[in-house]
Amino acid sequence: MDTKLKNRRKLGLFLAAVTILGAAFFMIYNYHTIYRKAVSEAQKTYTTSLSDREYLESFLEFSYVLYNQEISSKTGEAKMSQEEISDAAEVWMEDYEALYPYLDYRIEDGSGAVLGRSTANTGKGLADDSFKEYAFGMVLTYDEHGDLDVKVVKSSEKTTQSIALRKIIDNWSETVEDATGGELKTPKNRTYIYGMKKNGIEQYLNQWYWFGDEAPNDAWYMMLACMAAVGVAAWILAQSDTLGIGGRKLFQQPFEIVFIVAVTGLGLLDNKLNWIVTRTKGRPGAMDAAIWIAAFAVTYWAASCVSEIQKTGVRKYVTERTLLWRMWKTLRKEAPAAAERVGRDSGRLYRKVKEMAHRLYQTITDIDFTDKSSKAILRIVLVNFIILAVTSIFWFYGIMALIIYSVILYFILKKYFNEIKKNYHRLLEATNEIADGNLDVEIDENLGVFEPFKEEIEKIQTGFKKAVDEEVKSQRMKTELVTNVSHDLKTPLTAIITYVNLLKMEHDPERQKEYIDVLDRKSLRLKALIEDLFEISKASSRSVNLNIIEMDIVNLFKQVKLEMEEKITEANLDFRLDIPEEKVIVALDGQKTYRIFENLIGNAVKYAMPHTRVYVKIAAEEGEAVFRMKNVSATELTFNPEEITERFVRGDSARNTEGSGLGLAIVKSFVEIQKGKFWIETEADLFKAEIRWKLVDKKDDIA
Repeated sequence: MDTKLKNRRKLGLFLAAVTILGAAFFMIYNYHTIYRKAVSEAQKTYTTSLSDREYLESFLEFSYVLYNQEISSKTGEAKMSQEEISDAAEVWMEDYEALYPYLDYRIEDGSGAVLGRSTANTGKGLADDSFKEYAFGMVLTYDEHGDLDVKVVKSSEKTTQSIALRKIIDNWSETVEDATGGELKTPKNRTYIYGMKKNGIEQYLNQWYWFGDEAPNDAWYMMLACMAAVGVAAWILAQSDTLGIGGRKLFQQPFEIVFIVAVTGLGLLDNKLNWIVTRTKGRPGAMDAAIWIAAFAVTYWAASCVSEIQKTGVRKYVTERTLLWRMWKTLRKEAPAAAERVGRDSGRLYRKVKEMAHRLYQTITDIDFTDKSSKAILRIVLVNFIILAVTSIFWFYGIMALIIYSVILYFILKKYFNEIKKNYHRLLEATNEIADGNLDVEIDENLGVFEPFKEEIEKIQTGFKKAVDEEVKSQRMKTELVTNVSHDLKTPLTAIITYVNLLKMEHDPERQKEYIDVLDRKSLRLKALIEDLFEISKASSRSVNLNIIEMDIVNLFKQVKLEMEEKITEANLDFRLDIPEEKVIVALDGQKTYRIFENLIGNAVKYAMPHTRVYVKIAAEEGEAVFRMKNVSATELTFNPEEITERFVRGDSARNTEGSGLGLAIVKSFVEIQKGKFWIETEADLFKAEIRWKLVDKKDDIA
């Protein structure tokens, strides 16, 4: 028996799942149809808006603004500022500013002489017989009396627009009078030639109309039809005692909860339906399936809960499944006891009122009318009293009520002012402590209206602490920089001076040649160090001139490695390359990027443990070109990875190895000025370096 019951319940759950999934599938299946209709309706809206009265009137308004901004010796009219025009016709000025970025125009006088043109265009293509570059062309002509003639020269809706403009012109004088009050001068002896490109028209109209993919009514009808179908199926399945679905506790929730959940869910769908059905352009995904399964699951649950009315009857359903009925029953039951408590507590209430009246009397007698805050509160109360007295002058008992109300208002405001004053002083104390250097001050009290300042003060403390730490670090780095620069410049310079003195005293040609070789090496070493100094100085000040081209970093790295092969061999290192066959194209400066790879390989040659492998990987990952390099250090890595890229900072603090301490600093600077990211990590004796640049988007190039 139990097995049959379980099987029937499983069948019921299966039918419920099929109902919900079927409705969800139906909605998702029609996404493409809904989206196509949305696009079609958006295009209709766009076409209709081209002949909209407000859209066409904006071109006429534009000519008035241009004319009143113009200085013309022929007409003797005075130029108006934009502020004056805005005061005369604020809406016209707003329309002018909205249209200006998208409209090319030329102004001519009665003789055809050009008086002005849009600064964003040379004016070519704006003659009334040639609008090759434009989707819309219009010519407005005002004669010596200010009478207007409009001609639509080029437009996809030329006929409709011409008819609409004729209707506008018939009542244009009344429109001008209503909008400007006669404060704007009517153009005379002027011709205004307008041209707009297609994308300009779309961008301008998008400010006033929605041309996106708006969900058509069909989407609403489909959704409501599916909800109705799911609701009917849920009602039928819930009535079946054989399936045993309706008796579950899940479907026996109070009506108010069911109603709130159902209305909230429907409201969310009502608000977001456009986004749901059009955001993927007719191609549904997993998120869409989840949304509709959830929506129809709530529909099924709500219908199943309400279907209990059929089994229990309306009266029993109301008494057993509504929270309001339960509250009413509780209220009726508790009312006699509550009345008894009120009578019992009336004496206690009288004593409390008497005590409050005594306290009120004491407080009034203690008021300090010389206090500024008390005076301010009294002024507020008196003004409030006068206003309310005037409004209630015809009510006999109004004055007494106002007196009581004003007294209560005074003490409420007094308490509020005192609380604000107290919190302000606490806030002031904290800021003074911070100003005195105590960055660890804490505010534990609730500051009321000043509570948001507590978080801001904590941010200031954090910022100050960070600034102090950065300053301490900067001072330490400056000290080390001076020390390291002195050491690295002094070493080759001392050797040069020593060998120059030896050379002066040496007469043996062989020894002289040996000394000259040493001098040559040391001078080249000094030259390289000084050149590195100049390079890092220019890179840090961002004064480096870049010659950006699209290049294959795989091929460039191979070239650098080939040219440094002799040094790699001398260092007994085995380079293991993991590089792709295809090109990895990045927009970079070839010379600077060459120097980056050269310094990284040189760093490995100097500091990697001999007879070990150096791993290099170049790959394209998520729109970025990634360069990774790993090697085992010959000495213990005790430096801070964040500081090793600073100038003159070297991994060997004793500075026994050949190097300037500028190699990685140059790498970091050259990477960053080329909009890349460079960082270093260490793990035991393993040294890792990584560079990331944004890949060149070939799709954009094709477009």
